Amino acid sequence: MQTRLTWIALAATLAVLAAGCGGSSHMSKADYEAKIQADGRAVQDAVAKISASFSSIKTVAKEVAAAEVAAKKAADDLDAANPPQDVAADNDTLVKALRAIDAELTKLAQAAKDGDQAAAAQAASAIQNSPEIKAGQAAVKDMKKKGYKVGVLGN
Repeated sequence: MQTRLTWIALAATLAVLAAGCGGSSHMSKADYEAKIQADGRAVQDAVAKISASFSSIKTVAKEVAAAEVAAKKAADDLDAANPPQDVAADNDTLVKALRAIDAELTKLAQAAKDGDQAAAAQAASAIQNSPEIKAGQAAVKDMKKKGYKVGVLGN
């Protein structure tokens, strides 16, 4: 009887730990595709507003800040996801890329707010030359090769 109660207690403890960790079940491919497409659209929409509103460096500070928030939200959302196993590593790489974009957009937003064109150019260059972002692009390409529809992130 004591052994049976021990096993029941152990099973209950493991169930609580699994629930707290989000379990081990992975998202379906369709659910993951919907998530990555929605997050990509949100970032693209925010970034599109930057170029649409550009008349001077200070006028874009608000849109750059909004794009930074969108990149952070997308990174957080994908980081919290439990993607299918075949794209788990790609997802982690993409999260790192989005966090790098977030960091550089934060710098770009501050530079734009300050009217500092040199700092803005440096932040923009860092985005274009970031190894994390290049790795993220390769990860998205790998997802596409595996048959995933990643939406605008794949463009």
